[in-house]
Amino acid sequence: MIFILFVELDAFTQLSGLLAVLAISITWMYGFIVLFKAIKQKNKVLIYFFIAIIFTMAPWYPSGLGYIYWLITHEEIAYPVYVVLGTIGTPIALLVWLQIYMPALHKNQKGIATWIIIGLTIVFYIYTFIFLFIAPGAPIQGMIGFKRSAIDIDYKGFVLVFLAFSLLVSTITGNDFSIASLKIKDNPVTKWKGRFLLLSFNFFAIGAIGDGFLPLTPATLIIFRLFMMLSSTFYYLGFMLPKWLRKLLKLEEEEHN
Repeated sequence: MIFILFVELDAFTQLSGLLAVLAISITWMYGFIVLFKAIKQKNKVLIYFFIAIIFTMAPWYPSGLGYIYWLITHEEIAYPVYVVLGTIGTPIALLVWLQIYMPALHKNQKGIATWIIIGLTIVFYIYTFIFLFIAPGAPIQGMIGFKRSAIDIDYKGFVLVFLAFSLLVSTITGNDFSIASLKIKDNPVTKWKGRFLLLSFNFFAIGAIGDGFLPLTPATLIIFRLFMMLSSTFYYLGFMLPKWLRKLLKLEEEEHN
């Protein structure tokens, strides 16, 4: 006889999963809009944008996909799969973002910055995969993270350090990029893009810190996940500034004058 252990989720955990699904869905929606335009225009920067926005949400994939998996099977995703889903994308997002940021503001340092992040990424992947698949006798949860529910995790060890480092670097460089856009004179379109990007990077930082490092209640969970959704929205607006928004801001009139 085969016994299957069914997992029950409390209301808070289900709220977390539902909000993660919404945040991921919004991000992918914007990502596919950008990908379509990138392919149509053969624009490499937009390809970078698509990869960056998709993988930036990687830490929330296990929660969202885990919730969908639970709805279908009433089981939880295996721990190694959970960790891989939640960690493998962050270094990619950081590397790709640097391919946008460095050529724009620090072209001469692009190679050095890229190789530093590649080196840290290799160490990060080796560390994670060793404790997940090669050293089963090691205190895996203490070195990688403790599951606080069937779909949520508190990362520990070098994984937590690297994720915090990635958040710090992306926030600092994102603010630098946004402020540089705001300083460009006689270009209201670029200035508006800078405003939206400034909101995006800081909303993401607040949401990620609150979601990943602070004790959560239903109210704060909703607030921090809302910040993540707004971050994706402002990121899209900051890079694309679609025509309907340009009309709303009366920017098209200024461009024709």
